[in-house]
Amino acid sequence: MINDALQHHDTCDMEITQNFQIRSFLGVPIFRKNGELFGNLCCFDKNIYSFTQEDLQLLQTMSTFFTYVVELEQNKKQVEIDYSKLYKEKQLLLDSLSEGVFGLDLDGKVRYSNRSALEITGYSTHELQNESPSSTFLKGINNTSIHLTLIDGLRRTQKDETFHRSNGVYFPIEYTSVGIIENDHIIGVVVTFRDITEQKKADELMLKSEKLNLAGQLAAGISHEIRNPLTAIKGFFQLIKSSTQKDEYFTIIDNELERIEEISSELLMLAKPQTKRHEKYNLYDIINEVKLLLETQAIMKSILVRTEFESSYLEVVCDKTKIKQVFINLVKNAIEAMEKGNITIKVSSCPNHISITVEDNGPGISKERLNRIGEPFYSTKEKGTGLGLLTSYKIIENHNGTISVDSVVGKGTTFLITLPLEVEG
Repeated sequence: MINDALQHHDTCDMEITQNFQIRSFLGVPIFRKNGELFGNLCCFDKNIYSFTQEDLQLLQTMSTFFTYVVELEQNKKQVEIDYSKLYKEKQLLLDSLSEGVFGLDLDGKVRYSNRSALEITGYSTHELQNESPSSTFLKGINNTSIHLTLIDGLRRTQKDETFHRSNGVYFPIEYTSVGIIENDHIIGVVVTFRDITEQKKADELMLKSEKLNLAGQLAAGISHEIRNPLTAIKGFFQLIKSSTQKDEYFTIIDNELERIEEISSELLMLAKPQTKRHEKYNLYDIINEVKLLLETQAIMKSILVRTEFESSYLEVVCDKTKIKQVFINLVKNAIEAMEKGNITIKVSSCPNHISITVEDNGPGISKERLNRIGEPFYSTKEKGTGLGLLTSYKIIENHNGTISVDSVVGKGTTFLITLPLEVEG
């Protein structure tokens, strides 16, 4: 192989020897690992036959060493090329995202940001680079989920926060912060975020549409519910003019007027602004008062109202009258739906909230009817308006709580209410 390489370069060697009056020449090829010829390693001398076999072996060793150096340099260049290509691909990928992306180091400084992050916030790369978010789009805020993730590396998502644009205008955003972990250590945080201004506008339009739809349902329901007793009253007034049996007609008219008054009262309760008179009360006292109030009615139908409390005192901040009305509505509805059986009110406390269940073993409600529970003028009772339960939902909502219902036909119905342990007044 050496002889072949030397013969390949005979012409070049002749020119060199003539120009420099060289009489001895020793050369070995330098190959890459794939067998491709990279070059030659040559030695020259003006004396004839001055090189020995040891010189040849040394030159071959040096050639092998140069092969290693060439490969190392070639690999370094390839790594640099690959890294540059990978970096460009990563940047193109980040810049193609519609969400804003920025990365923070452990000092909370922005180390990189994609094109969308700049476009959404209005800042330039120069304005964000090596700056803290608190001095740019967070405007002095230092206690966000981003800062917590810098401490523990945990993934966090915030669905309704605000950032500030470079012009000072704030806008709603949703973001996720994720810790960058290397060798079990946090080395930074990546944050992805998006502007949800249009989404919030769409949600508001949807809410307005739902309110208009509800108003239409209420109007139709009111018209239907009040028209019936008014029609009856009008007819009986006509009969009174030509009849001597006026007492019977007066009783019917009186009942129908009470019906109109009941509907009007429930509508007024639902529509008027809810004044917050939240104070501290013992929830068990409120429930026991409801039990005492409705126990006689329950006994008349062979129904037992039971309570299960963890202790004798559980403080809750609420509007006592309103919360009491909710339990009256739920227990009263259960009594009216049952022929006999048990109604159990259970109360349990958690670190942040209280859970109350009102459970009966009555006939239950079908899934089709259960989906409409809480709608105005929809009731499982023959003469119910549905406004009592709708009012209950509104009261619990005003207490920052939740109310849900589950029912199985033939087994009973359970209402679950949760109330926070602290409610702002």
